[in-house]
Amino acid sequence: MKKQSRISARAAALLCALALLLPVFSSCSKGGEFAPPAGYTAASDEKADFHFYVPDKWTVDYSTAAAGAYFSAADPSSVSVMAWELPHTDTTLDEWWALNREEIEQVFDNFELESEENTTIDGLYAKKYVYTASLGGFDYRFLQAAAIKGTSVYLFTYASTAENYEAHLDDVNSMLGYLLLK
Repeated sequence: MKKQSRISARAAALLCALALLLPVFSSCSKGGEFAPPAGYTAASDEKADFHFYVPDKWTVDYSTAAAGAYFSAADPSSVSVMAWELPHTDTTLDEWWALNREEIEQVFDNFELESEENTTIDGLYAKKYVYTASLGGFDYRFLQAAAIKGTSVYLFTYASTAENYEAHLDDVNSMLGYLLLK
């Protein structure tokens, strides 16, 4: 009887240990190293060349080709990430920005660059641009951050009305910090 109780005690201890370890192992199957940080959700799918996460309070938007999200129906401030191949493999960020800026100025009125600064995205050299522009009689403020990896440019864009822009900057900077390029 003593031998049987020792086996039962060992079996119970083993079951307890497995029960404690089960959450650790099951969390690995929910995305592993690319699982969203706590309080965030994935806004990109596995086919994308990047991992993009947004705070849970933002709504992921699947209606466009870009990975993106918006804050709310009342405040449609939005974020998005896109990647595409560069026309030339030796294109610099400054050369890319010149082309991007031309395209922005063709779409928007009253373009005004407020700032341009060096930064990083996922450890890579990047540039951050803040500018204002108008469309359809509405004034907007944008933050774009771009990095080149290999032959692709990765572009993060935050767009908001001028009055809501500052309210989301903490979230936006966190999203940029969690952006991972494949």
